[in-house]
Amino acid sequence: MKRHMTFDDDAGMGYIYLAEPLKHTITKTDELPLNEDIILDFGKGIPIIGIELEGGTALKIKGLADEMPTFTIGITADGESYYSLRLNDVLVKRSVTHPDAKKIVFLFSDPDCREFIGIDIYDTKSYDESFLIG
Repeated sequence: MKRHMTFDDDAGMGYIYLAEPLKHTITKTDELPLNEDIILDFGKGIPIIGIELEGGTALKIKGLADEMPTFTIGITADGESYYSLRLNDVLVKRSVTHPDAKKIVFLFSDPDCREFIGIDIYDTKSYDESFLIG
């Protein structure tokens, strides 16, 4: 089973891997609109390599990093597959994308985008299923 989340106690930061970090080069880093605790590492040849989490958002995965939540495959109403990672089973109330990665959707349980609860990746061609799913 792949480890998709890590938490650094010294830095107080978390990280969610969407791709094998040693296989990709980070080309830029940018905050997610509406939540500055979520910083996206964009890659060469792949939309987002990983997601840095700071502040209260990072604390949400502190205990989960050891439990190793994994991505699952979902199916849209149109029959298209996507990868999904959920931190919990709370109802999604708002979703947000970054302008440079519109097929990666960040999910929140509140309208102000403070309560991060997961990610859906609709750009399945850019990501390695064996890394995400195992």
